Parts: sequence; structure tokens; C-alpha cells
Amino acid sequence: MPPWVGPVADYLAGGLRETVLLALVCIAASLLAGVLIGAALTVPSRPLRGAARAYVEVWRGLPIIITLYFIFFVLPIIGIRVDTFTAAAVGLSLWGSANTAEVVRGALRSVPRGQDEAAAALGFSWTGRMRYVLLPQATRRALPPLIGLVVNLTQQTSLAAVIGLLDILEASQRSIERLTLSGGSSHAVPILGAVLAVFFTICLPLTMLSRWYERRLR
Repeated sequence: MPPWVGPVADYLAGGLRETVLLALVCIAASLLAGVLIGAALTVPSRPLRGAARAYVEVWRGLPIIITLYFIFFVLPIIGIRVDTFTAAAVGLSLWGSANTAEVVRGALRSVPRGQDEAAAALGFSWTGRMRYVLLPQATRRALPPLIGLVVNLTQQTSLAAVIGLLDILEASQRSIERLTLSGGSSHAVPILGAVLAVFFTICLPLTMLSRWYERRLR
């Protein structure tokens, strides 16, 4: 085994831990906030529905990289300073929650209207109808696109490298630079190949799960 492999592997392992932690935080925050905002898109109150729609359109419409730059580089100008991990987690969660909200809204709208009307006739409030009637039925419809969104969000964590977060991509880039400076050879192919293999190993099972569940629903 070449002598550079061990140190690089340890460095990439640290970056992988950061990537996995970031992905888990963003997925949890996106699902929690997205379900609430998606439900708000169906409320009778027009102002609340409008506020939820504005949130979705803004954060879905902005490129993630612009959001990351704004949080990390612009907010400090007005006195709000955050570290790279927090900036990446907030930026990715804003995008993820907006997309989750749209998935949830579509799933809720796909439930037959008669279900909602029947629950209302039985005296259920909007909250009760949402909790006991609409969300349980919408969950089955929302699962395949939500799994796909989880895969996409995991892949998008690589963008955190642009603000300096030491994730697996940033760790690989620094390793290539160090090897180039110290030995004249970057070994970029095996290093980036390892990064590719990691993302492929994480995302492929989720993609296959989404396709399997979608076929089952049919």
C-alpha cells in the first residue's frame, strides 16, 4: 500500500463524518419544517397560506449556493455570525423544507375531497382532520418523492465545501493539493473515485427503495 493512502483515508474519514452529520441534521430539519409548512399550504386562512407559499417560492427559487453565500458571508455584515456547519445546515434545510412542503401539499391535495368533507361533517376541526384523516393517507403517497428528496439533499451537502466546511469533498480537495505540493503527484483519480463510491453507496439503496415503494403503490 502506498504511504500516502493511510493519512488520506483518515482525513477523508473525518470529512465523511461531517458529511453524514450534516445530512442527518438537514434531513430531520427539512422533514419536520416541511410537513408543518406543507400542511399550512392547505389551511383555510388566506394570510397563513400566503405566508407559507411565499416561504416555499423563495427558498425553492434561490440556488442553494446563493443561500449558503448569503448566510455565511452577508449576515456577518449585520452582526449575525455563524460557523460553517451551522451556515450549511441552515441553508440546506431552508431548501429542503421548501421542497418537502411542496411534496406534502401535493400529497394532501391528492386525498379525495370527500374524506375531508366527511370528517368535517363528523365534527372534526381542521387540526383533527389533518391529524387523523388527511396526513395518514397522504403519507403513503408522499413517501416515494420524499425518499428521492432525501437522496437529493444528501448529494447537495457537497455544496457546503464552497463556504469552507471540511466535508468529504473539501477533505478530498485538500488532500489532492497537499499531495501535489509534497510529491508532485495529486493522486486525484483514486481520491475522487473514493468520494464517488461513498456517495454512490449512500444514495443507491435509497433510490432503489423509492422505486420499489413506488411500484408497490401501483
